[in-house]
Amino acid sequence: MHLNVAERLTPFAERMPELPAVACPGRGDVAGKNCYATCTFGELERDATALARGLAEIGIGRGTRIVLLVRPGIAFVKLVFALLRSGATTVLIDPGMGRRHLIDCLSAADPEGFVAISPAQAVRTVMRHRFPRATKNVTVGRRWFWGGASYRQLLHIGRQSRIDLPTTDADDPAAIIFTSGSTGPPKGVLITQRMFVTQVDEIQQMYGIQPGGADLACFALFGLFNSAMGVTTVFPQMDFSRPASADPKKLLSAAHDWQVTQAFASPAVWDKLSQYCAKFDLQIPTLRKIFSCGAPVPARVLEQTLAYVHPEAKMHTPYGATECLPVATISAEEVFSETAEQTNRGAGVCVGRKFSTIDWRVIRITDEPIATLGETEEMPTGEIGELIVRGPQVSPAYVVPADGTANARSKIAEGDAIWHRTGDVGYFDSEKRFWYCGRKSQRVETVDGPVFTVPAEAVFNTPQEVARSAVVGIGPPGQQTPLLVVQPAAALLKPYGKDWSHARYHQLQSELLQLAAEHPVCEPIGTILFHPSLPVDVRHNSKINREQLAEWAAQQSSLIPSP
Repeated sequence: MHLNVAERLTPFAERMPELPAVACPGRGDVAGKNCYATCTFGELERDATALARGLAEIGIGRGTRIVLLVRPGIAFVKLVFALLRSGATTVLIDPGMGRRHLIDCLSAADPEGFVAISPAQAVRTVMRHRFPRATKNVTVGRRWFWGGASYRQLLHIGRQSRIDLPTTDADDPAAIIFTSGSTGPPKGVLITQRMFVTQVDEIQQMYGIQPGGADLACFALFGLFNSAMGVTTVFPQMDFSRPASADPKKLLSAAHDWQVTQAFASPAVWDKLSQYCAKFDLQIPTLRKIFSCGAPVPARVLEQTLAYVHPEAKMHTPYGATECLPVATISAEEVFSETAEQTNRGAGVCVGRKFSTIDWRVIRITDEPIATLGETEEMPTGEIGELIVRGPQVSPAYVVPADGTANARSKIAEGDAIWHRTGDVGYFDSEKRFWYCGRKSQRVETVDGPVFTVPAEAVFNTPQEVARSAVVGIGPPGQQTPLLVVQPAAALLKPYGKDWSHARYHQLQSELLQLAAEHPVCEPIGTILFHPSLPVDVRHNSKINREQLAEWAAQQSSLIPSP
């Protein structure tokens, strides 16, 4: 079946050619107003086609593996759609994973070329031994001492060309997107054309997204869906690899200038922005659809966010992963009315009901590979296991690393179909909603059974003096001792600092141990340590690196088992 998500752009270009498709910060300002660079849907359609033909003329076509390293903006969106139309496989990577991981991942992807900004091309040239097949290169910006075409040259070549663009099939590779590496080594996920189309369809239908709106895109990859839905993408001035560092003033400025109707950001961004709005009594009155994912979103953040937007606004937290998005969704309204109280009592975090195209099951936890579905045991309602999913938005394979080990541990065959093991543990309730209880790899295996991270942490996070907490285990699996590491709130850290022996910290420790005694999911935890700032992922500033924290806790605690 012929499919290409880039074709979704064409009807919007025909219906509303003069509507801005992309807006991003320009240089300077005019009469005290912010200046923006813009691109209409008509221009995006024309230039994406021209760039695709330019790519074809220099030998980039169906199946060619090309790294895209361009900052979010107009050229970025044009190039993504051009690469899709050329039939190339676009390698996308988050620079926030750090230089060492980035270079290793790109080298392992074995690309045939780079479409990249000048500094990235310079690094590629200096490290050419890591990219022996990368001979088809395009520079966005100034081209220095390396060869290949510039972005402007590619556009000129394409505008003169009449070369036929290839057709792509549903199962053709459209992209390779790397996981963040926040809970293990980054892996290259195969994204097919079918996956992209399904993602656009499901998101648009589930949330009732209509053409003509404007989206404040604080997560660049999610913003790409906008152009395929007829929505203006507004890129604010921010470092997209470190969204938690975004300046709330600049986000608000872009939201007001473009009267945005929807917005997507990580929980850390919404937390920061909502606190800023509360402090200065500010509003975004046009904002009606709000999305947040990448980590569980506390009810407190949902409530704070909805306080400064349109009174009829709806906030949703879609759930999924790079390998499978979207899987499920829940609204803030349902969280407030039904699930938040249960979360605070240790039930886990409810991520809602599945999208219509998803099949899902909760199976008995094992760390061993599972070859076929027949080897799994489905768990009854209410019992914790690992979530597995199947559907047209689920990636069939990892392509990096190429040795197949990641697929053996994460994929389950059922005839011609593939189930993906999410690595998330939780359970279904009687309404078939999934309650997330943490990552399988981060559970604590004690002699009395497993202790799951998220249910216990939600209980310990209820006191205002706790900024966040993490359950970790020390010792060998099966004999681990669970500990709680607490990051005190600023109200404690500011006056008392790191003097963990202070009576105020002892008081908090006693209060938390009392909470543990009152909640079965926390009862195994008898030791509490304090840490000034828990290590978290760069992208979302929400996923706690419990593996790193467990090593630190083992060094601090007197509970280290004797060898």
